[in-house]
Amino acid sequence: MKLFFAVLSFTLLLVGCKPKPEDYVGKATVHINERNFALAIEEFQKLIADHPDSPQAEHAMFTIASLQHNEMRDFRKAAETYKSFAEKYPKNERAPTALFLTGFLCNEELKDLENAKNAYESFLAAYPNHEMADDAQFELKNLGKKPEELLPPLQQEAPPAVAASAKPKSSKKH
Repeated sequence: MKLFFAVLSFTLLLVGCKPKPEDYVGKATVHINERNFALAIEEFQKLIADHPDSPQAEHAMFTIASLQHNEMRDFRKAAETYKSFAEKYPKNERAPTALFLTGFLCNEELKDLENAKNAYESFLAAYPNHEMADDAQFELKNLGKKPEELLPPLQQEAPPAVAASAKPKSSKKH
């Protein structure tokens, strides 16, 4: 009977022990250095599942979005993860960036203008005085426009010195 309780206690101890957040981060970092981003994301997802309220979970979620965006080029997943990050951690210093990038990816990469509009509007509602607020307003105003559609209005809005320097110079000598 004592052996049964000893085995049961040991089993419960092993099952109840989760790796520390730092352990997941360490493994994920190794995978990133090896350019195995899928395994890095798995480690970060385990960290978030096991330690959802830890500061490392916030870092992990943002890093997942960044890896999906920049390394894996999975823009849909990246936009979803950035959005989730901004919703789950609105007070995190990277929340405005995450929300802005949600709009940017939806607009530029996914051509999902409705979700881009929603993201930029949410950004402006939550962070009206943020340094990227002007950028969000510009993006919102120009959703779906091609770069060549933006150039003439930008030249008209440019200060005179900038507009003059943008005009071709004559090769004649006087």
